[in-house]
Amino acid sequence: MKQRDEPVTCPYCGSILVVRERKYFCGFCDMILGEHQIQHNHERISVRIRDFVLDSYMEKSTPELMRLSTFELLSLLKTIRAERTDIYRYLNVFYRVRIKEDIEEFREKEEEAGQEYEGITRKMFVIENILRQRLGYVPHRISREYLEKYLEAMRRDKKSPMLIKQKRKNQ
Repeated sequence: MKQRDEPVTCPYCGSILVVRERKYFCGFCDMILGEHQIQHNHERISVRIRDFVLDSYMEKSTPELMRLSTFELLSLLKTIRAERTDIYRYLNVFYRVRIKEDIEEFREKEEEAGQEYEGITRKMFVIENILRQRLGYVPHRISREYLEKYLEAMRRDKKSPMLIKQKRKNQ
């Protein structure tokens, strides 16, 4: 728990905030921050590191996906791309069997797989576009190694307070 004598600071630049009616103003960033956004003692914004993604994340709405971390989205995109490939294979199998064997009951399976394929493709588009906004690009291939390097970079990230020394030690 933070002590009351620690300065309330901006999570982006580390400046001391001006408090007005439970709102905090940063003069450097020229923005108002809510209580949930502030930091104490010039600390940096904490980043949630969750090194797994649940299958249930695929069912999340676009606003819910937008609240996931970039790492979670990258992991989810990897999973969705693999699932989409599997669905596409099933779609083709149902089509080939229906055509070759002239079995009409496979048409229904083919249509179900087609609807599933469309749904998962749209979800993939959503995640890719959220990542495009955050990263400036959509990763072409997301391997286990790519995710491990990303996670390691997050763990090595700067954690030191955002302080600017304004006097020399010998003064």
